Amino acid sequence: MRDGVSLRYALDDGPWTRFQKQAGILAILAVVLDGFDIQLIGVAIPALMKAWSLPREAFVPVLGLGLVAMSVGTAINGWLGDRIGRKATLLASMVVFGLGTLASAFAGGMTLFLASRLVASVGLGGAMPSAVALLSEFTPVRRRSFMVTFGMICTPVGGVMAGLVAAWLLPAHGWPALFLVGGALPLVLALVIAAVLPESPQFLATRPARRAELERIARRLGAADAGGFGPIAGQAPVAKAGYGALLQGEERLPSIMLCVQFLGVLTAAYTVFNWLPVFSVSRGLDMAAAGTLLAAFNFGGMGGALIGALLIDRTGSRKLTLTFGIGGALGCLLTLAAFAAGASMPVLVAGLALAGLFIAGLQPMLFAIAANAYPASMRSTGIGAALAIGRFGAIASSFIGAMLVGAGAGAFFVFLCTMMLIVTGALWFMPRHVPGRSQTGE
Repeated sequence: MRDGVSLRYALDDGPWTRFQKQAGILAILAVVLDGFDIQLIGVAIPALMKAWSLPREAFVPVLGLGLVAMSVGTAINGWLGDRIGRKATLLASMVVFGLGTLASAFAGGMTLFLASRLVASVGLGGAMPSAVALLSEFTPVRRRSFMVTFGMICTPVGGVMAGLVAAWLLPAHGWPALFLVGGALPLVLALVIAAVLPESPQFLATRPARRAELERIARRLGAADAGGFGPIAGQAPVAKAGYGALLQGEERLPSIMLCVQFLGVLTAAYTVFNWLPVFSVSRGLDMAAAGTLLAAFNFGGMGGALIGALLIDRTGSRKLTLTFGIGGALGCLLTLAAFAAGASMPVLVAGLALAGLFIAGLQPMLFAIAANAYPASMRSTGIGAALAIGRFGAIASSFIGAMLVGAGAGAFFVFLCTMMLIVTGALWFMPRHVPGRSQTGE
């Protein structure tokens, strides 16, 4: 035991222990499998079209309603994370999306397949808020924003895994094997989490009946006592977690600004994800070139997210994210100019990679801002609300994108530019950014 060291100090300011890293790794693995399961439907659709003799349009309800179900799951489970615990909610989410995905493997037609995917999507939507909260609350302050941002990079890592597993399984075993693996992995990880991962100390500190669990965590970290938890400096204590509390008093402005940030970034990103290939073909490019441009946007986003993860704890989030917001708007205008000028493929690739670096690269940093913005009593609820609103932007992009493609290059990229300027404005007026090391005295 370290004399005089409280559990709060040990978690936030002490050494980054193996115990804390283990908890963080488990939360990150949950994010990876979340991304893996989300991407399964995309890689499975061609095989399902062939197996069931259905056109691509038949799967539009699966995709659209799946996003709605994810938004509902995010909103519900974000609230539950502050009511029953982050670990309990994460476990429930993983079991739901694991079982839903397993059920998809046994669907013999579209009706059962749609039902199973809706169940899986509710679980998929619910995993992220609890995973982010756990990752934040088990990481020391000096590394917290880096870990949250890095953890969010692992969502596309899961997507890459889905593509690789599909390339291995589909030719020899068919589409059911893909969903069997996709359902089994989260269930196995859920068993590991149930056995190894403790509940969030910040959550346990609000539940006197679970004091013994908090004291066990204190002993694991060598703290002298299980105390030290209280309101974040400058924030009023919240007596009861709930969505209404997000719009009360000092919580109102940061909550609104976070929702605008997530809505703008996800609307822009999903417009590109869903419609850039169609737009590119409408401009005379072939499918291979269209796929290359989409890949450039994604790889740019991964690079931007990595840059953000490395810098956000050092510089803080305010100037960094404002730079990304303005950079995203400029990247869209430069890409528009390249299309308008009939530029060569390498120039178009560079333009989309630049736009992706700032647009898709900004999204993970928003999770770090959200995790920092709220006291522990409403952190999961706040993250869940912002992400749920953002996912409605992803749903809206399905309809908006179709109109933009028909309206031409100017409309497509000016819309993306406008979204990023709105996000930049919300970042400017955000009162609770992640502080840099100079601001925390480190």
